[in-house]
Amino acid sequence: MKKLLLALFFIAPLIFISCSRDEPAAPTTPPVTVAETIKINEVYSRGDAANPDWIEIYNTGSSAVDISGYKIYDNGGESGSKPKKEFPTGSVVPATGFLVIVVDDTLDSGFGLGSGGEKVWLEKADGTVIDTITFPALGVDTSYGRRPDGSANWEKITPTTKGVTNGTGNVTIVPVVLNEIFSRGADPDFDWIEIYNPNPVAVDLSGYLIYDGGGNAGTKPKLAFAAGSVVPANGYFVIVVDIQDPAGFGIGSGGDEVWLENVSGTVIDNQVIPAMPVTTSSYCRIPDGSTNWQISNTITKGASNQP
Repeated sequence: MKKLLLALFFIAPLIFISCSRDEPAAPTTPPVTVAETIKINEVYSRGDAANPDWIEIYNTGSSAVDISGYKIYDNGGESGSKPKKEFPTGSVVPATGFLVIVVDDTLDSGFGLGSGGEKVWLEKADGTVIDTITFPALGVDTSYGRRPDGSANWEKITPTTKGVTNGTGNVTIVPVVLNEIFSRGADPDFDWIEIYNPNPVAVDLSGYLIYDGGGNAGTKPKLAFAAGSVVPANGYFVIVVDIQDPAGFGIGSGGDEVWLENVSGTVIDNQVIPAMPVTTSSYCRIPDGSTNWQISNTITKGASNQP
């Protein structure tokens, strides 16, 4: 009996120790990382009063995302020298859809995108930066965007695709042309030349040159199109050439010749002009942009040419 009690005396503590031993820790589940579906998708930096600079946002996900309170900004917002532009309440990007924000507005947070290129940032309402892109110099008819939408591939897009898919290819731009010439000008309707754009996108004429024999011979300056001169898609731009400027020139009503040169110095069109019989006639292509030139008795300055 004593031996049994003695054995229990030694065994009981061992049982207690065994029962009180710490259990191994249960394996932890790593946090789930949710892929960010909101991205900067297209940038347009060559805006004007009618079509200010804008940035397009794309949602790669299968559910709509409310981006109210998200912020977009350029170097000024990033450095803190000006407010960051905030997406207003109700800004929702549909599933696999788009939302465009005009950034060059009159608000304190408004910012124009550099036509020579710059960097922009997109951050969530909590201040987390979720996307950024440095875009290059762009033409007036060109944006910079992801192709396909939401992908890692960025390229220049012509024409721009504001609020719609960026597509897969660009339109080939052909040169603008001389389209109508008026040489019987007098105060207040001085001599002018109409340019026609056969392309489905706008073309920036800034820095293009137009001139007659004096400019061609180098005896006087060539007349430059002013900065911001844009001819709309399939539209017209009229430049008055007989102006009080060293490069201004009157077109001879008894006949003349004019040249059109692009910003790289390449002559893209020229035309010999016959004598204009009356002040109500012009010399023009009919139909617009065609190879057929004729004297018209219907002056159509800035509009489709008529016989």
